[in-house]
Amino acid sequence: MKQQSAEPGDVGVTTVNRLEASVIALWECEGAAGVSARAAALHADIPTSSIYHHFGGMDQLVRRASHAACIQAREWAMRQLAALDTLPGDPSFFAPLLATLIDDWCEQQRPLAFAWREAQAQAMRNPTERGPAEEWAALWRDFWTPLCAHFGFGELTGAVMALFDGESSLHLLRWRRPLDRAVLEETCRTWTEWSSGRSGAAAPLRTMARTAAVAGQPPEPAWDQMTQHIATAAAATVAQFGLPGLTHRAVAKAAEVTLGMVSSRFRSSAELLRAAFESTYRRTVAPLEGELPAMSLSGTMALPDEVALKASFELMLVVARDPTFAPFAAQLRYLRGRTSGRYLKAWMHPDRSLSVADTALFSSIMAGRSRAKLCGQQIDESVFERMLAPLSTP
Repeated sequence: MKQQSAEPGDVGVTTVNRLEASVIALWECEGAAGVSARAAALHADIPTSSIYHHFGGMDQLVRRASHAACIQAREWAMRQLAALDTLPGDPSFFAPLLATLIDDWCEQQRPLAFAWREAQAQAMRNPTERGPAEEWAALWRDFWTPLCAHFGFGELTGAVMALFDGESSLHLLRWRRPLDRAVLEETCRTWTEWSSGRSGAAAPLRTMARTAAVAGQPPEPAWDQMTQHIATAAAATVAQFGLPGLTHRAVAKAAEVTLGMVSSRFRSSAELLRAAFESTYRRTVAPLEGELPAMSLSGTMALPDEVALKASFELMLVVARDPTFAPFAAQLRYLRGRTSGRYLKAWMHPDRSLSVADTALFSSIMAGRSRAKLCGQQIDESVFERMLAPLSTP
């Protein structure tokens, strides 16, 4: 790639910046499936040939766009640290601050939030393309390490990073903005409760949102066994290849059926996407049957259903972007925590109470932890044991 000088008025630099910005904008509204040379050039109002002149191809442009977004995110993070420099390190301040940071990141920095998620999605789909996700992970370590230390949570930085990852992913799902923001702060307050050795805190706002989510659940599709099998294969295809890889031919191969069999049940790409979404959605919100064994968070604990986790992450981004999937936002935000709640209960002292806020908080933290592991990042598992230690006593 040709190196560009940074002199003011340099047309080359302007073109490069515009193309990088166009990819970042496309990630927010279209996702990786909508990022192409033609789309990037059209959005930037620049000839397609400029991409090959300045970047050599789309792969390099995408990597440069992720790097540019990460630089902008680091500038945002440094502004937050500077603004908090004079704030007393009272741990009680941490919950409202955390909620404010998550909300600002998801609302005011939304294009950058999607750029981060695309870097993670790429790392999960292709282990040889983990560089951008590692750059983002380094940014968040540099941000949360001093911030957590300032409020006395230094030894739990890894858990806070996982919480930020999990909750900010959910907060991209827009449902009822005032209620979503209030429930976010309720969840962050639960974190402060845990650090003080308290659980079972009342969560009236989450309870209200959960009741509304249950009432608004869409009916389950009336699929026969073969249609369900194909829908499950569609979800697995999304998990392995992302939305760009969701084609009728790929699903037929995954389901080990004919292309005609898939096309007869799901005629369009939109119908196939809906099938993948429905299958993943049902697995995400379905209640867990039976009892779970006691769990250890240390060592090499296996990720719960890796395929479902990857598919769920990809399809949550669809809901965050596409207004036609908006009815699912409430269910994905508030009908979670069943599996995680049982794991959490196994860790807690039997005399302790467990609320919907506890299970939701633990679910977010475990989602962030799982996503980091799927991106190939090294995780200090002991931080989660330290986080839960205050809850293991009466």
